[in-house]
Amino acid sequence: MRALGAKIIESLEQERAKKASSQTLLFEPSVEEAEEGICRYERPVEDGAYIKISDMVNEATIIEGPMNAAEKLYDLLGLDHIFKSSAREMGKVSLLKQALANTMAHPSSKRGMVQWLREACRSEVSVDRMYRLMDTLCEREETVKRIIKSQTEGLFASKPTLILFDATTLYYESFKEDGLRQCGYSKDAKFKETQIIMALAATTEGLPLWYEIFPGKTWEGDSIKSFVSDWRRNVYEESGGVVVADSGMLTKENMAKLNEEGLNYIVGARLKSMKKSEKAEILELSSYTSFTAPVHCFDEADSVSDTENKRILKYKVMKLEGGRNLLVTWDSKRAEKDACDREELLTRLEKKLNGSGKVKGKNLIGNRGTSRFLKVAEGENEASYERDTVKIEQDGKWDGLHGIMTDLPLGTEEEIREALSRYHSLWKIEESFRISKSDLKIRPMYHWTESRIRGHIALCYISFAMMRQLQKRLLLQQQDQMSVKRIREALLGETSVIIRDKSNGRRLRVPMEQTSEMKKINKVLGIKRTTVPREITSMVQYRNRYNSVQ
Repeated sequence: MRALGAKIIESLEQERAKKASSQTLLFEPSVEEAEEGICRYERPVEDGAYIKISDMVNEATIIEGPMNAAEKLYDLLGLDHIFKSSAREMGKVSLLKQALANTMAHPSSKRGMVQWLREACRSEVSVDRMYRLMDTLCEREETVKRIIKSQTEGLFASKPTLILFDATTLYYESFKEDGLRQCGYSKDAKFKETQIIMALAATTEGLPLWYEIFPGKTWEGDSIKSFVSDWRRNVYEESGGVVVADSGMLTKENMAKLNEEGLNYIVGARLKSMKKSEKAEILELSSYTSFTAPVHCFDEADSVSDTENKRILKYKVMKLEGGRNLLVTWDSKRAEKDACDREELLTRLEKKLNGSGKVKGKNLIGNRGTSRFLKVAEGENEASYERDTVKIEQDGKWDGLHGIMTDLPLGTEEEIREALSRYHSLWKIEESFRISKSDLKIRPMYHWTESRIRGHIALCYISFAMMRQLQKRLLLQQQDQMSVKRIREALLGETSVIIRDKSNGRRLRVPMEQTSEMKKINKVLGIKRTTVPREITSMVQYRNRYNSVQ
């Protein structure tokens, strides 16, 4: 039977080769297509078939860029280790790649994800499978984090020793609390909705290192202690480093915890909350020293608008208890901005004052910024307020001042420049949260069980890592600092048109020309795209091309 089968196969192959040699193709296949062999749902367009233009219908436009990029980035990040190599697990791999393609290009709810894959990519996926994928990702959450951490570290000669840390809130379209979803202070101003806290660690380039999630009522200042303990125990148990965080993390307990774990810190300081004697010393500007600092030592927003490479900065180093150093800086441009911001608040306040220069307390709800310039008015039956000129004058004394707390030495100008540069790299992690929230739509969340919440966050975290990896490669190989928005537009622009012949039902897939941005993306990912038309031999298999195990 084996010998008979071999003869039949040989005979069929000879017959096919003879038939192919007697025909010429309307469009010659590319080298890449020839190397791929015969596709199970497509074949090169053959000559000999009469095509009547009036019978041709533009049946659909298929978006292909996101899926092609997700396939390559999945392999480049070593994510194939998330699942085992069994046939059942490989089905989950295909589903995860489609979910990642959607999150990168058209983030939405899981139902919206399934609809987009069906309409834009002509791929059939059930909602139940997508929900079950979240449960599976929850089970592999630690594996996901370790793979991405390892991939990020692989871009450096040694483990990153400067770690950016921040925490944010992610809200739900829900008002019912449970163990993880709780009401708390919301950075998205969604105070009625439940939420969770997400803490993220990244490199100075915004490449992800680790993340943790906490119940919604957790104070963000407490998140760093738990984060550092787990992170050091599971990830960086033997290495030191410097943790950079904003003023929300500034507590004596947090700084002691970082030192206990063998880590140094650079944390934003709350100058107005310090001791009276320390505040008096800070406001003594005549004792400050001037020096020239590069623009990367200032806020990211300032450095973008500044046409010069350097600016004059005044600074003072104050020794505090516990071996801490307070570095206070004064910058003229910051002073101008602080004064302008205060003037805007006072202008807004003036609109609320009545003819006697007073405002009712009930009219101040939601105006916390302006209320700090008011005092209780005397001789009123109902609670009312008026401008406090003393508070306004005192606030002006702090214009242009900013402080950071660190346990690193600040004895030389070079050490001061380094500390400032490190602190102001925090904008990269703030940008990372903007990407996660706005571009990848990590919130609002529509999942209620903890397993699916964790699965959703893991999915968005992988997508974020993919975007950062792609940005890094584009910068290194193409010298193009593409934003996530530009990458998304390029991916969505890589399409094919499916044309159907009404007379015989024949379908052709015609790839569109690539944009200049997409050419760069395909080049850094090693994708060889051809514009040669193909004939779809099975529409059912084409719709399930991503779901079938290769």
